[in-house]
Amino acid sequence: MATDLVRKYRLLFAVPGFRLSAVAALTAKLQPGMYAVSLLALGSHHLDYGGATLVVAAASFGAMTTPLRGRLLDRYSYAAVLWPLLALHLGTLLLFVAAARAHAGLTALFCLSVLAAVSLPPIGTLTRVMWRKAVPGDLRTTALALDSVLADFGFMIGPVAAVALARSITPDAALLVCGLLVSVAVPLGLRGAAVRAPKEAPAREHGAGPLRSAALRRVFSVAFCFFLGVNVMEVSLASYGRKGEVTLAGGALLSLIALASMAGGALLGGLPARAAQRLIHPTVPLGGNAVCLLLLAVASFVHPFLVPLACLPVGFCLGPCFASVYGTAADHAGKGEEAETQSWVAGAMMAGGGLGAAVGGWSLAHGGLAGALLLASVAWAAGAVCGARVPRLSPAVEGPRVASEASAE
Repeated sequence: MATDLVRKYRLLFAVPGFRLSAVAALTAKLQPGMYAVSLLALGSHHLDYGGATLVVAAASFGAMTTPLRGRLLDRYSYAAVLWPLLALHLGTLLLFVAAARAHAGLTALFCLSVLAAVSLPPIGTLTRVMWRKAVPGDLRTTALALDSVLADFGFMIGPVAAVALARSITPDAALLVCGLLVSVAVPLGLRGAAVRAPKEAPAREHGAGPLRSAALRRVFSVAFCFFLGVNVMEVSLASYGRKGEVTLAGGALLSLIALASMAGGALLGGLPARAAQRLIHPTVPLGGNAVCLLLLAVASFVHPFLVPLACLPVGFCLGPCFASVYGTAADHAGKGEEAETQSWVAGAMMAGGGLGAAVGGWSLAHGGLAGALLLASVAWAAGAVCGARVPRLSPAVEGPRVASEASAE
């Protein structure tokens, strides 16, 4: 198993242009992990904490325009979309920093936060679409698994890096580093795209885009339910041991889940292609996560020692969920709508995550840790039910299979 795992990742990184795009993906995953905390650190230095949280919320509102930017990627060349967005994003970030230093009011910072989020180049969408086109069919699950591992890494390292930069240098240092990461990701992503994934002419347009597909609407529902459960779980575990206050024990549990998620995603990428295709259907990982979360709720009742152990299977199933949702959406995406489809998945996750953060706090206050975890389990079970109605496809291979060594599976 270990030999197969290493072999498949070695073959993946041997694909022309993949290493450049993987570095672009890594920098793009670090940015969202840092961004919210960076805004909070800078905003709270010049505003009260409640005002700073509104600035962060403004970024979430702006991020909901991701499907529009995805449509632009489908319609025009990648460079024609990403370079202007990068210039606008960096300019807005600099204006935000200058406004904060000038002690501008909440309204100005709120508006700049929205504009910065609206203009953020969708590098994550670009890399997933590019890998779909450039990677041989029997390595696509490996690429999706790597994407989920990088996402976990970014969200585990990003907040810590943002706090360290804001406290050790200046309050705006972390936000400036976020801009630097995007500045690195865009040219690397474009260079990787130019090597192996030429832009195709889009198919005939339809006003509703991916939303006209019943299968994709179900996939977006799966994404919504998935991240609803994720954020309910995060909010409830973050205050483990002391209701209503973030604790070190809660942070340790979330880090443990993130590490297990990275392991689960990496192992999924090493499975034989047929086995991975069976496991990547949304019903399997989301249903497994729902059961594992029920076990975690029971463990919180029985003994505190069992809670860290019960977190491991939850995290182990979490990584494959990301690969499942994005991969299933890619399988059902229409020609010329690939980037917009991936963007709708991200938008559905953000919407579910926002609701999960609010509902998670309420359920924790009224039902305790076990009640909140049960609610997260219900959300994941609902996602698994939605996923069961998504047709299973055997996606056509775009490009050659990996020679002999990978084809022997």
